[in-house]
Amino acid sequence: MLTHRFGPLLPVAACVCACFSASAQAQVMDELDLRREGANAVVEIKFVTPVQYSRSIEARSGDLIQVFYRVLPQREPLILKASERRLPGAGAIPEIRVRDISSVDALPASINRKLEIRLGAPGKVKVRAGRTNRSIELVLLNLGNAVPEVLAALSKLKGASPVVAPAVVAPAVPSQTPSTVATAEVEVNATRLMAEAQSAFDGGNYEAATQSLNQLLNLPPNGSSRRAQEMIGLARLNAGDKARAAKEFDLFLKLYPQGADSDRVRQLLATLPAAGAPEELAGAKPAPEVTSTLAGSVSSFYYGGKSDTRSQEFIDSPLGGLPVLQSQTQLSRDDQKQLQTNVDLNWRYRDADKDMRFVFRDALTKDYLKSIDKNRLSALYLDYRWLREGANVRIGRQSPTGGGVMSRFDGVQAGYTFAPKWKVNAVAGRPADELLDAQRSLYGVSIDAEALTQALSSSVYLIEQRIDGQTDRRGLGTELRYFSGPASASGQLDYDTVLKGLNIAAIQGNWQLSEATSFNAMFDRRTTPMLSLGNVLFFQDPQLVQQARRIDELLGTKPLETLQSDARSLIAHQTQFHIGGTHTLSPNWQTGGDFSVTNVDEIRPVPILLPDGQAATGNLWTVSGQMIGNNLYSARDIHVFNLSLMGGPTYHATLLSYNNLSQLNEKWQLEPSVKYYIQSGNAGDSNKIWATGLRATFRVLHQVSLESELTYEHSNRQGAPTLSGPGTIESASRVNYYLGARVDF
Repeated sequence: MLTHRFGPLLPVAACVCACFSASAQAQVMDELDLRREGANAVVEIKFVTPVQYSRSIEARSGDLIQVFYRVLPQREPLILKASERRLPGAGAIPEIRVRDISSVDALPASINRKLEIRLGAPGKVKVRAGRTNRSIELVLLNLGNAVPEVLAALSKLKGASPVVAPAVVAPAVPSQTPSTVATAEVEVNATRLMAEAQSAFDGGNYEAATQSLNQLLNLPPNGSSRRAQEMIGLARLNAGDKARAAKEFDLFLKLYPQGADSDRVRQLLATLPAAGAPEELAGAKPAPEVTSTLAGSVSSFYYGGKSDTRSQEFIDSPLGGLPVLQSQTQLSRDDQKQLQTNVDLNWRYRDADKDMRFVFRDALTKDYLKSIDKNRLSALYLDYRWLREGANVRIGRQSPTGGGVMSRFDGVQAGYTFAPKWKVNAVAGRPADELLDAQRSLYGVSIDAEALTQALSSSVYLIEQRIDGQTDRRGLGTELRYFSGPASASGQLDYDTVLKGLNIAAIQGNWQLSEATSFNAMFDRRTTPMLSLGNVLFFQDPQLVQQARRIDELLGTKPLETLQSDARSLIAHQTQFHIGGTHTLSPNWQTGGDFSVTNVDEIRPVPILLPDGQAATGNLWTVSGQMIGNNLYSARDIHVFNLSLMGGPTYHATLLSYNNLSQLNEKWQLEPSVKYYIQSGNAGDSNKIWATGLRATFRVLHQVSLESELTYEHSNRQGAPTLSGPGTIESASRVNYYLGARVDF
């Protein structure tokens, strides 16, 4: 992470200059926040949409965790592409990298996803559901005392001319006698951290060097310990922190009193204030309570082969939240040749009075088959929080964070804490996705109660959305959150007081029964599309010579009451239920199981988007079982064996799959997979598909990685028999691939 000093209003100019029209979408993962919770440190992984935590797997090495979760039903279309966030380490807390990817090979846009969490050094951790349905938490056990050091490390102090670190020599053996001999794994980690520290030191990034050196020095004594103790003193000295540099040099001489490096350190220490002197008296300036950080990534990937069945126009429409059913073909027969470039910037400025954040996320897609360039702006906002006053304001393009807002919008939201644990919020703006030629706006208010009881919090909201001067939707709703030790739950109700219909009734929860056993469940029933007056623009009579593009055009032929009645009759309901659990059998094996049911009412035809409509699905069910192995042949290998039985009114199917993650070394990671799917229909038709894939990641540098995936799929489909004979047999082979690079900073 690069750290800079900026004027606090610099992003405002950038925000104004960068405002341009684009389709509204969002990545799933938002940001990482660190806090202290008793003796532990907690990393909160925040999302822009509700999610449900399922299970986690930790490699024996202690520095790799996979976290599986599901994206819950939502109206807002999302770019379900890989994304990555980083939290710099300091002291005992290592650097933390969190990568969000699909857990289903060849389906990068799947709602079934996983987080790959990498720690800069091994540690004792556990994963749990967050306090809200938009977060998952990583608990770093017994590291709560190190949280202030991480937060302080975000601030870089300017110093005098840097002291050059002496050339690396053969590592000296520590003079103290360690209680245990460093293992080969410790030596490998120490060598890696020393290389990172040396690279950062040589580049003048003393903060990053200090982070790597702290992680190294927290390892058991090893061949790099002596060198690291000297270099961390030099790094602090070059950063302008003479008092801490003196302490590091003093510790070095106590550990290693003899040697050429000891004489060198002794000379440096003689020029510094006494190691035990208070910083104020020693003349060193205390670290300011100001941090200014700039982090982000730039990536570019080329996609070839098959594309998703649903067009982007469909995803952007009011039907975009319609779930992809198990019985539907997941991939189309159309080739794709696309280059996707993503930019993700996150600037943050904090001091004792305020916390400012500027976020910019954008994606440019060049479609070489259609000769179309399409830009999609995900986020462009400035968030300002007055810490002492308990107030905040966010302006720009942003994701919904509650309060009844159901889709991405351009506008402003603000909040004020008027009493302990009580906050009032307001929002105003316009939906970012266009609805033909209609003019839309929204505004609303909400109240948050953070502690109705010790474990229960709640929000109540009222929101009005307008379309061409009429009420599009008026939502009255509540969100409830429960968090108590091993159990957490959240729920939402949304009722339209004008159109007289229940939009959402949902609840989800997680329960950690013991260290070895956990359960999760979800029930969600909502209208499809979301109940609103604007839906009548999509469900018009296809025989009309000219389709209306605004509500006031329809009002010329029908009264408002009739249009509202039509809007109520056009909607369908989708219901989803899911329950699952995991149980640890041994240090190397874990088992899991899931049961889910999906039911969607009939959807009437929509010209272009859904010309044939969609028949009612009936109850589509899935029963899955997993055997999950880890560290079967190395310190970082994870295996997921899955068996799924699926069925519905017109078909039944079986899916067998195997996914593997193997980290060969610090540079290479391979993820091979194989699956076999067989489906039989009541009419005598059948479909058999087998596929194999390989995803490879090569980390060129600490912040630069190359990634590629290749999937081969072969299918045999037989149609239903007819009076003239057996059904038609079709055989097809397809290849899907992508290749690209990512730079984090």
